[in-house]
Amino acid sequence: MHFISHLDYGCDSDKHYEELQKVIFEQNGITSDEQFWYPYEVIELGSYDLQDGHEREFAICVLLVIHNVVNGTDPSNDLESKFNGQAQALDRLPEQLRSIILSAYVEANI
Repeated sequence: MHFISHLDYGCDSDKHYEELQKVIFEQNGITSDEQFWYPYEVIELGSYDLQDGHEREFAICVLLVIHNVVNGTDPSNDLESKFNGQAQALDRLPEQLRSIILSAYVEANI
């Protein structure tokens, strides 16, 4: 979670980290309206680009975005476009992580 919380060039990483913990451990992955910036900004940033050595963090961010779109708390992301934009990154993931993400997209009807 430290890696994810630092994705906005380290800006307010402590606040991102604190809110990210809440989202994951207390809120079942669903962000509230008040968490639009902290931590959702770094979650979205983490879902855009797979960085070598941080495959799990990328997967977590992608899954959180999918989960929030499906649950109606993120109306700004189009999952079909997101999926199409992630094709190369998904190909670079280990099979287990790729399979989990693809299953989430399928469940989201993408």
